[in-house]
Amino acid sequence: MAETVNTRVTRLEYLMGVLAEKQARLDDALVALTDAQIKTEERFRETDQRFRDTDARIEKLVVAIVEFLRNKP
Repeated sequence: MAETVNTRVTRLEYLMGVLAEKQARLDDALVALTDAQIKTEERFRETDQRFRDTDARIEKLVVAIVEFLRNKP
């Protein structure tokens, strides 16, 4: 038995609603992933800065140790 036009339209409307809901969920997921990516990049920048600061402190410490050893009697 063939579907009537009204049945097909109703089915299409239902499927459009399902697609719209899935698109909304995908949009929400994309927002969450984008936020997570931004936070990750910020953390990487912070970590990189901490490493640079640590490297600078180590360099100063090494220079101070070398200077101390040179001046040691």
